[in-house]
Amino acid sequence: MKTEQLKIAKAISFIGHPLLTMPLFVAVMMFVFEDFEKALLNSALIIGCIFLPLFLRMYIKSRNGTYTNFDVSDRIQRKTLFTFIIPLMIVVTVISFKTSAASNFSLSILFGTILVFISQIINLFVKSSLHVSLNIYLSALVLTADFRIGIAVFLFSGLIAWSRVALGRHTWNEVIFGYCIGLIISATMLYAEGFINQLTKQ
Repeated sequence: MKTEQLKIAKAISFIGHPLLTMPLFVAVMMFVFEDFEKALLNSALIIGCIFLPLFLRMYIKSRNGTYTNFDVSDRIQRKTLFTFIIPLMIVVTVISFKTSAASNFSLSILFGTILVFISQIINLFVKSSLHVSLNIYLSALVLTADFRIGIAVFLFSGLIAWSRVALGRHTWNEVIFGYCIGLIISATMLYAEGFINQLTKQ
């Protein structure tokens, strides 16, 4: 592959990294749609208890050689990533429900946790792309707030899939698995959200 194409692939992969897109989305959505105190609390819960510890772990282990790279592209190495992140997500999910957070917010965390858990199971056989699955899921979350931006994020996920293959991080089979996981969990989450909203209106 040409050097220019690799540079573009690296840029797309970096911009589409879940550790960048997900916390950015959380912060923006919280401060746009919630009052300042609730937005600060929810953002701190998600970013401080999930994304910050995950970033530090990935950075340290990629620096000391435990992980081959920051993306943890090795399927065997990725097992320890799942065992680290899933308990954190479960704790945050429980806290969000216990503190009477907005149902949509709590559901988003719950289904995000389910997505990662399913990815862990799939990882026993295929290293599905978390870049792709999490950004597909992100597009569904954005869709509920702004349809056009949600569609744009969904389409951008196609470029992310290409970048992951171009960089040798995944095969097309693995990014397709990521797409399927992201789509199934997103559709289920949107259905559950709509169903609960209907019940609360009655």
